[in-house]
Amino acid sequence: MKIYDIHSHLGKTSSGEENTPTDIVEELGRYGITKIGISSLSGTSTRVQNDTIYKAMKEYPGIIEGYGFINPKAPDAIEEVHKCLGEYKMNGIKFHSWKHGYYPDNTPSLNDIFFEIEKYGVHVQTHVGTAPISTPYVWAEYAKKFPKIDFLFTHTGYYEFGLSTIESVKDLKNVWVETSGQMNTEVLKKSIEILGPERVAFGVDWPYKLVNIEIEKFFELNIPEDQLEYIFHKNAEYLWRM
Repeated sequence: MKIYDIHSHLGKTSSGEENTPTDIVEELGRYGITKIGISSLSGTSTRVQNDTIYKAMKEYPGIIEGYGFINPKAPDAIEEVHKCLGEYKMNGIKFHSWKHGYYPDNTPSLNDIFFEIEKYGVHVQTHVGTAPISTPYVWAEYAKKFPKIDFLFTHTGYYEFGLSTIESVKDLKNVWVETSGQMNTEVLKKSIEILGPERVAFGVDWPYKLVNIEIEKFFELNIPEDQLEYIFHKNAEYLWRM
């Protein structure tokens, strides 16, 4: 079965460890992962971060799919959206309100940014689950405002907001959840049961999570193969517009 990782990262980690596009491609490849969606959270300049991803895309075309990392507080945020999606032809946009330090519901610039993203037909990844500024309900409000944009809520709300994430998006057909770091078996099972396997996408969150654990947890849960196909690759194919 094909396995695509829709959510990982490139660049120096918070502990200072370096990594390269070859590192991620080779390590994930050992576990049968043949496509990888990455953003860079390293450093403070989104311009530098996004150039890092673009270079990786060029180095591994057809394997690495790129996301532009956008800080809505930056004065050039919209310009950066157009560069990433227009010039660089990236597959989506990544928001991380915890990393950039903003409350999504008190960041009016996001409305203008989403208006521009909508023109490109790509999906948006949002970090969800780190209290108090990355909770699912505030991002769900943007999904309601922009129903033409597909959203991916990473970590299915992580440790604090797993069930809350499912509840907040169950009626929002333009929201998918991503599975990396989510180890609550009840949350994983309910996400598939309530949202359907068609709205649950596999991710690793490399280099912060262990690849084998992220894969094996689904087999430990005895998820049927026809559902795993959606989780492991079909949903990524849809969101990447393959």
